[in-house]
Amino acid sequence: MRFLEIILVVVNFGLLYWVFIRRKKASTNIVSLWPLAVGYFMVIVQMVAEGVSWRMIPAYLTPVLLTAYLYVKRKNIKPRKWYVLTIQTVLLTVYLAITILPPIVMPVFSFEKPTGNHSVGTVSYHWTDEKRNETFVKDPEAKRELMVQVWYPANEESEKRTNQYMRDVPEKEEGMAQLMGLPDFMMSHLGLVRVHSFSEGILSDRQERYPVLIFSHGNAGNRNQNTFQVEELASRGYIVVGIDHTYNAGATVFPDGRTVKYSTKDEPNTLAEFDERMSIWSEDVTFVLDQLEELDKGGEDDQFKGRLELEKIGMFGHSYGGATAYRMLLQDDRVKAAINMDGSLFGGPVPEKSVQKPLFLMYSASSLDVARFEADLDDITPEEILKQTGRNREALEKDFYDLMSRYEKVVASGALSLVIPNSNHTSFTDLNLYSPLMRAKGEDTVQIHLLVNEFTLAFFDQYLRGTDDNVLKQLGAKYPEVHFQSK
Repeated sequence: MRFLEIILVVVNFGLLYWVFIRRKKASTNIVSLWPLAVGYFMVIVQMVAEGVSWRMIPAYLTPVLLTAYLYVKRKNIKPRKWYVLTIQTVLLTVYLAITILPPIVMPVFSFEKPTGNHSVGTVSYHWTDEKRNETFVKDPEAKRELMVQVWYPANEESEKRTNQYMRDVPEKEEGMAQLMGLPDFMMSHLGLVRVHSFSEGILSDRQERYPVLIFSHGNAGNRNQNTFQVEELASRGYIVVGIDHTYNAGATVFPDGRTVKYSTKDEPNTLAEFDERMSIWSEDVTFVLDQLEELDKGGEDDQFKGRLELEKIGMFGHSYGGATAYRMLLQDDRVKAAINMDGSLFGGPVPEKSVQKPLFLMYSASSLDVARFEADLDDITPEEILKQTGRNREALEKDFYDLMSRYEKVVASGALSLVIPNSNHTSFTDLNLYSPLMRAKGEDTVQIHLLVNEFTLAFFDQYLRGTDDNVLKQLGAKYPEVHFQSK
């Protein structure tokens, strides 16, 4: 909970105690009602200073309901019997729980301040690949459109008010809420979250050129889902380019106002189908790399002209985006190093020489837990498995073990690997900041983000910038609770 939210809840608790426990009379004398005035004042202050949120509706209503109660009970209150006081106390406890739980379960969280020497600027682009038709729509003339966001080191003197966490908040929140099975309004508080980057900042002049990192989100995710990570990397001197994979992102909003939500058309369900979908995502990245070459030549935004160190391109991604990063490392010479965060290795069989360039696999322990996978299947009947997945147990097991075989082959070929305990699939994203209910048992999300950022930075610093190759091993020793395997 934010500071003024806590103060408002405390004031409301005092009001409830004053009205139902301490007061002997329910006078409407102005002087005797000063505690209510304090309650109304705190509601207004919190709304103005921190923003209105549905999570605080019970707290906003408390002074109003108490005013109505005192008006009805404006005559002297009769002495209360013990059981009446007990019932009132229980009801007060329930009401306070209703008031406190929403902002705790769905907090307006904050991001840790980036630790680098640079401020962070950001800008978004709408790019259309005229060479590719859009396969998710019926229009044969439609071309593939992408929204791309760039985070970059910025001059401090250009710093302005920091941005909202997500732009086009209502549209994106609606898409995210639908995917999570929640009412639309329950994600609206994300519009109150602010980040450390700002728009229209001037690219820092501390370096002539900056290495470039591509970020690819998970299936049904979005380009902002790893803000904790992209802002840290930009503050450390990287230009980070996040892609919305249109129709596979939770929601994509174009400059003309069009909103494209996640498409269930031909939604993959089997390993073969997920492998086939990879061509769309990898072609998106290839197109973005081509566009960055044009941007470096001065197209669309002069401030990036000659400033992109395109000989030093890395890529990282989460889930399906992590698998995409691995595939781009295999097939595009421009990508020199890649990080896959908790992504199954979709895209086809792993080649014999599967690791020719630096590759880092980060996983939650639960994602690699074979015993847990089997136990989860044991907990439900074959009929329920078929109903939930459209497939039988044997087919699910075959795909799972095929993916595990790919993982083991890649690690054996020389990939670095990191396995984090007390984490889950979304621990590598911002999503576990959205609610404590998203987190694994015993998870410290902020600590995991710190750890992921340190390993990410050390990896790209070593393989793109050529810095000390001992830092990764030192981090492995610094965090003995994780399992880090180097070459």
